[in-house]
Amino acid sequence: MADYARNRMFFASSTSLMLAVAGYMSFSLFWHEPVPPGWRIPLTLLLILLSQTITGMRVLITRRPDLPFLLVRAGGFVSASFMVLSWLVLLRDVFLALIFACSLLIPAFGEAEACLFAMLLSVPAELVMTALSLASAAAGMVRALAVPSVRRVDVPIRNLPRELDGLKIAHLSDLHIGSTFTAPWLEEVVRRTNALEPDFTLITGDLADGTPERIGRELFPVTHLRARCGVAVSVGNHDYYSGLKSWVETWRNWGLTVLLNEHREYRVNGRNVVIAAVTDPSAVLFRSLDASMGAPNTRKALNGAGEGLRILLSHRPGHAEQNAALGCHLQLSGHTHGGQFFFLFPLVSRMNGGFRSGLYQAGSMPLYVSPGTGMWGYVPMRLGVGAEITLLTLRCAAPAVLKKPSYRGKLGG
Repeated sequence: MADYARNRMFFASSTSLMLAVAGYMSFSLFWHEPVPPGWRIPLTLLLILLSQTITGMRVLITRRPDLPFLLVRAGGFVSASFMVLSWLVLLRDVFLALIFACSLLIPAFGEAEACLFAMLLSVPAELVMTALSLASAAAGMVRALAVPSVRRVDVPIRNLPRELDGLKIAHLSDLHIGSTFTAPWLEEVVRRTNALEPDFTLITGDLADGTPERIGRELFPVTHLRARCGVAVSVGNHDYYSGLKSWVETWRNWGLTVLLNEHREYRVNGRNVVIAAVTDPSAVLFRSLDASMGAPNTRKALNGAGEGLRILLSHRPGHAEQNAALGCHLQLSGHTHGGQFFFLFPLVSRMNGGFRSGLYQAGSMPLYVSPGTGMWGYVPMRLGVGAEITLLTLRCAAPAVLKKPSYRGKLGG
């Protein structure tokens, strides 16, 4: 639904990766006994075709923006099943490799090796893996597509003024309206968020997967968000892919506060609160955009800000420690979807500076990484991590309370 024609590098790399995964899976699943030789090539071609579901959906949506939503969900189920099956195959092969290594070290283990290889490489075993992948994808989709519950988190802020102790922030991220979720889902998210009666409601990017002309009506309920002091929005990579300039104009016409390397100041209980936001690094792919939508710049976002509590919205969490050094007291981020699948947790953490989901200590400040209120629609599945509407309550903390863990460990929750 997003304009991925403008992000060709991502398009090509993800397509190539899925082809490579399909090639490996085909070799592991089909090119051995007892799979009949006559079935191997057709099954290989089928698996390669299934691996390109994500690419196929992008092409269809680019050419047919009115594609039935049910078809999008069906494509998501296929891609989710493929992802789970790929990991089941990998785990089986790692186990078989360990069995083989044991047989080399322990000659008496040879008979057990033959038995285990015959069992795990059998057609029934591979049918069981396929069934498990389908069932897991279905369960993961049910969890992913539900309206998320509220998660409440206390955030200790060093030297927080007493007047701001108890300040409540509703944090939403990665709504991805258009690729997975529609207006009724968003209306319920807005209702649950407003019921929290927050002081601020802050959204950390990836609101849209599609152009304003196509999905504007679906995203419009976001304008019904209410907070005592204000509602502010930062942007994410998918907002760029979806036509950021048009979206920023649309959001501002709707009355939303959209911050692009800039800030707003609010007076709360007699104290100054600075809400700042940076753009997304994907801006470098869109050189035709004006300078205000260019690369993220925390210094620019804070330029001219008065003294007081400084909260930074950054779609990606990776540069949190640098932002702390620039004088931010709290950073809110998203982007990671919490890893989305438990088998991707280590990779997602590595790709995001060690930050995946939850409350962390980043330099001198806390960082909260939302696992997402929504998620990207082409693989609509959550296994091992849920979505959430987050209610953050700021608390006073003495300097000694916040100690930096040895490796970006969570402060809580």
